[in-house]
Amino acid sequence: MKKIYIPMIVAMLATPIGSVANAEEVAKLQDGAQNAEEVVEVEGNVEEWLEDVVEAEPEEEVKLEGYENLGSLIFKASAISSKIAANKKGDYFIYYIMHGSPAALVVVNYQTKEIVHTFTLEDSKSAWGLDVDENGKLWVGGSVSSVLYSFDPNTEVFEKHGSIFSNKSDTSIQNLIVSGKKVYAGSAYGGSLVAYNPKTNEIEDFGQIRKRKEFVKAIVADEKTDEIFVSIGSSMDLLVKKRGTKNFTSFLPAKYMSEKYAQGLMLTDNYLVARLYPSNVAVIFDRKTLKIVDELELNSKTVSTLSPDGKSFYYTKAQQLVRYDFETKEHTELGVFLPKGTEAINLDFILKGTKTVGETAKTENKVKSLVKNASTDGEFVLKQPTLEEPIIEEKPMEWVLSGMVDNLGQLFEYNPQTEEIKYLQFDLPEQPVELYTLASSSDGTKIFANGYMSGGLGVYDVETGSKELYRNISQIESMFDINNKLYIGAYPLARLLVYDRSKPWDLLNPKEAIRMSQFGQERTTAVTPFNNGKEIVFGTLPDASVGGGALAFYSTETEEMEIYENYIYNQSIVSLVSRGSEVFGGTSIHANQQVNPRGARLFYFDRRNPEEKKYIHLPFDSSMITSLIVDKGTKVWGMADGKLFVYTDEWTDVRYVELLPLISGRFRNAQIVEGEDGYIYGSVEGKFFRVAKDNLEVEWLKDKGVYGLVKDINGNLYYYDGSNLWKYTIEQNREKKQAGQ
Repeated sequence: MKKIYIPMIVAMLATPIGSVANAEEVAKLQDGAQNAEEVVEVEGNVEEWLEDVVEAEPEEEVKLEGYENLGSLIFKASAISSKIAANKKGDYFIYYIMHGSPAALVVVNYQTKEIVHTFTLEDSKSAWGLDVDENGKLWVGGSVSSVLYSFDPNTEVFEKHGSIFSNKSDTSIQNLIVSGKKVYAGSAYGGSLVAYNPKTNEIEDFGQIRKRKEFVKAIVADEKTDEIFVSIGSSMDLLVKKRGTKNFTSFLPAKYMSEKYAQGLMLTDNYLVARLYPSNVAVIFDRKTLKIVDELELNSKTVSTLSPDGKSFYYTKAQQLVRYDFETKEHTELGVFLPKGTEAINLDFILKGTKTVGETAKTENKVKSLVKNASTDGEFVLKQPTLEEPIIEEKPMEWVLSGMVDNLGQLFEYNPQTEEIKYLQFDLPEQPVELYTLASSSDGTKIFANGYMSGGLGVYDVETGSKELYRNISQIESMFDINNKLYIGAYPLARLLVYDRSKPWDLLNPKEAIRMSQFGQERTTAVTPFNNGKEIVFGTLPDASVGGGALAFYSTETEEMEIYENYIYNQSIVSLVSRGSEVFGGTSIHANQQVNPRGARLFYFDRRNPEEKKYIHLPFDSSMITSLIVDKGTKVWGMADGKLFVYTDEWTDVRYVELLPLISGRFRNAQIVEGEDGYIYGSVEGKFFRVAKDNLEVEWLKDKGVYGLVKDINGNLYYYDGSNLWKYTIEQNREKKQAGQ
């Protein structure tokens, strides 16, 4: 169905969408500068991002001819999780996990507010599981190879314990909790659960909890009762393993089966609380019967643990702190608000100890104290205090509720005794950010790079080697430069942004053209120009629509949008390229969290009538067609799973060569470019190759560490490995350089 969309010419408007914003964003909003690239920060659907990236083993840097490491382009202080806990002495520490390549653990002394340690989390780019044991020792679950780390604040010793999963599919620890003597960890993408005993180094492997479930997203356990509760997905299930049983039993009510998972679980003696995702709902179960006793709406990522008085838990909704009372089932809005556009990411309690006050009795009649007399079989008798005898009056324990509210690590502290709230902000160290999407300028003099999760736009000057960094932009799924404008498909909300490179980067530049989320789309996964840039064609991956991805045309002259929804039934559009009056596209079978059994489609249409699309039969099956280019001879080349193919027109056969038998991901596993030396260069699953255009003979250039691929003005190639941008000088240019040309 065709739709015409005419946008208002405005700056990128701020829409918090229930995610979190950082302190810089809040300040700018309060100053009246509304910029969506400031407000749309990463924090939420991390497992979604992880699905799209093939995590690579750390590679030792080896000097190879033609390869040059240009270093990191993007740096950011991005706190993705935190926890506040005490050591054995009762001294509290704030622990931050900083996203990066590699990630880092930052330790802040709560009393002095000073950063006392920064530890590199080797082999991890993020860490989501944080918990402390009974001695205050912090346990951290990392990504890439499911590495377990620990930090003991009593001895100040940091340790790397290595991978704790045996299944190679389990590349990320999604959740981690400590119960008794064991550390429980759940994984992606094998959906496994293990219990690690630090004293014996023994690992109890429960294996994959359910077939075809990739995530163990949340865990709670009670070692005393030998019970384990887990949330798996997606789609969601809740399960319990009780004492004396070998298997996990599902107890999820049918009404919640459309959820992806529960992203947090909280356990008390009587209740289990599950914070669902993506809906903003928490469900309270009776722990014994596993029946629902209540449910509530909330915006915080999680709920607190049981309050120190044993009566309630806390959460945030519409930026306000709310207390839930288990006995009365009442929700009390506390009238205390977090900064605009933020919600609580985590919630921890800080105990201030038990207050006692000593007084001296000046006379026998001043006060009477009630004491227990052992000779009266438990009866209470009144005992008159003697002169100058100290009288101890015990007051309720003081405690505060604290939590992180944004990716800069800003904390709030709420004191329920005084009903006061205050904020803490630290100058957390920046980390190098793993790169995610590359593009080159139309003249080949600039290389653009975007950061995974943390966003940012790095610009590398090919001629001078200088670097620039524009921070205020989120993750980019696709981008294309033409006519000195960079057209950006930004995540989340499938936003199309336009960056006019002739003007300064500011609050109005780049500007937002449209949010395709209003049509149920999640990511803008393909962008290509048409008619010398008079139009920009883009395709999307859907999240909550009734069908497939959308095909859209953006007029660079009138700024109007022409939109065709569900263009390929129940499939996503993940690659596009134009040839004359024709536009070619490739799809992925992944759409709306479903897998289309039909197989990926290669299609084309005449721009004058996009609804009359035609399909090109490929002589093999594939799950996604991830990269399309048109060479100098107007032939269409593409990557379909692990196969490189070439298509001329409908009167000729499709030729292809298989590079890899198996691939991963949903829409990003390969990239190809045409070389200046007569080859097609490409990367697939991190492997670097070139193929002769005439006979499709394959030559492998590098066996790992090559992601994304673009070409500069001289025909040299650029790719990324982790946070580093690399340059590959093609052989003919190496020969020229050696000859002094």
